[in-house]
Amino acid sequence: MKSDGRIYSMDIDYRLIRKDDAGMFLDYMKTIAGETDNLVYSVSDIENLDEVDEKIFISELRNSRSFTVVAVADGMIAGSCDIRVGRRLRIRHRGEFAVSVRKAFWGRGIGKHLAEFAIAEAKERGISILSTSVRNDNERAIDFLLRNGFEDAGPDPMLYSIDGEFIDGKRYFRKI
Repeated sequence: MKSDGRIYSMDIDYRLIRKDDAGMFLDYMKTIAGETDNLVYSVSDIENLDEVDEKIFISELRNSRSFTVVAVADGMIAGSCDIRVGRRLRIRHRGEFAVSVRKAFWGRGIGKHLAEFAIAEAKERGISILSTSVRNDNERAIDFLLRNGFEDAGPDPMLYSIDGEFIDGKRYFRKI
């Protein structure tokens, strides 16, 4: 780790999450939940999860059209990209997109590579549109989405409720 707190690695493995990633993924979720308020979950949402819970989640994920791509570097998960697909026939062409990167790895293109991998995988699985919501004040995420082919789909009012305060968001989509 460098003095600026960032981790530098030459080798990053981009792949679909595996059951044996459960411990690393749980550590990743707890870390990133403490680094930002831009996620749909907080530290308190996941503090009672354990590795067994994650293994069950990953197993269930593998039996659906939904998936998670991870970036693994230096023995830890550096980032992830989730595509969640509904089971109903009328919405099986849609995926909900979410990408996150551990703060120590920000600014290294990991999010872009995760998105590229996930979008290619989604297309292969017959998903034709991705959508996501972000906080209005999350300029970094908005810029990322626009640079990666997403379009503004309008407001998403009261996206989050944090400590009793509602925070508005924006909705974005990308046809693939």
